[in-house]
Amino acid sequence: MDINRVKKHSRQSGIIKLRATYLLLLGIAVIVVIAGLQLRERLAIPDAIPMPPLVVETVQITPSPFVVTAGYSGTIEAQRRAMIASRLASTVSAISVREGDVVEQKQLLLSLDDAEQRQELQRLNAAADRIRADLKYWRGQLKIDQNLFAKGTISEQKLQETARQVATLSASLEENSHARATAETRLGYAEVVAPFPGIVQSVPVNEGEAVNPGSPLVELVDTKTLKAVISAPQADQQQLSPGLPVYLHLHRMTTSWQGEIGHIYPALDSRSRNLTFDVPLDNGTDLPLHVGMSVEAVVELEKFDDAISVPLQAVQQRRGDEGVFAIREGRAVWLPVKTGKIQDGRVQILDGIKVDERVISTPYPTLEEGTMVQRYQEEKEGQTASSEE
Repeated sequence: MDINRVKKHSRQSGIIKLRATYLLLLGIAVIVVIAGLQLRERLAIPDAIPMPPLVVETVQITPSPFVVTAGYSGTIEAQRRAMIASRLASTVSAISVREGDVVEQKQLLLSLDDAEQRQELQRLNAAADRIRADLKYWRGQLKIDQNLFAKGTISEQKLQETARQVATLSASLEENSHARATAETRLGYAEVVAPFPGIVQSVPVNEGEAVNPGSPLVELVDTKTLKAVISAPQADQQQLSPGLPVYLHLHRMTTSWQGEIGHIYPALDSRSRNLTFDVPLDNGTDLPLHVGMSVEAVVELEKFDDAISVPLQAVQQRRGDEGVFAIREGRAVWLPVKTGKIQDGRVQILDGIKVDERVISTPYPTLEEGTMVQRYQEEKEGQTASSEE
């Protein structure tokens, strides 16, 4: 009886364990199903949301003047500038001007000791007086000898000797005359005068200083005839020519004025390899110009009255071709173009764009043909309208 009871109890225990196992497996299955459903929801691809149009900035194509310029720098210099040098070996006796003085043409600048030149002129004058006296005597003697020769009193040789003496003295007097003219000229060198009106730039000597021929005495600058001397790279040589308009501006000053290229110097600078050209200036006005001032020059190389141009960033490269994107019916349209000159952040368009076309100026690298776009101004207007409502 006990054995049967034990067997019955074991059988019931097995049934309970089997049911518990079944319930456990059922719970696990339910959990797996629920987790699978949740994972499916998470991994499910949502319905595509339409992308808003790409907001871009645009420019409307309108013909306008397009000027191509090039900028350079240079210095204000004098067209007439002279370092007046001594022509004598002498001593500075007096200085009549100092730096900054305004002088007129032929005004006395400086005097040199002329004692030696005066002595030489006096000697030549005395020699001239002696030669004239001798010449007067021998001319009188020649007349006498001519009469005596006619009478046969003297020989022809005697007559020729007298004539030769007259000729020698005449030549000596002529030579003396040239020597006196030279001495008078050298005496004039003792007074150094201004060869043209201008301003004294420097006086590199002092009174009492000994000078030799070629020693600098006074530097004179003609401030009425100035020029801007401009330096430019040799690569620009082909695009520069006399007569081109030039706009000049003094460094760190508001003064500016217009001129034109006067001369292009034939030789390049030996050190910088730059070419040089000048712009003549009329300083008869109140322009505050001084020799040595730095100046900025903008040369007008070309001018197009009705040109089409766009911002430089509007031109893009696509598969080796240049072009721009225009807006047509709310979408970007690729337009291949032929570009020209570049100036001040804009590029000239020679072909490929029509007047009144709207070109996208925003440089989006991802912009493609057919992309939906909206002008920035249109979006701004829409936002303003929404805020007012």
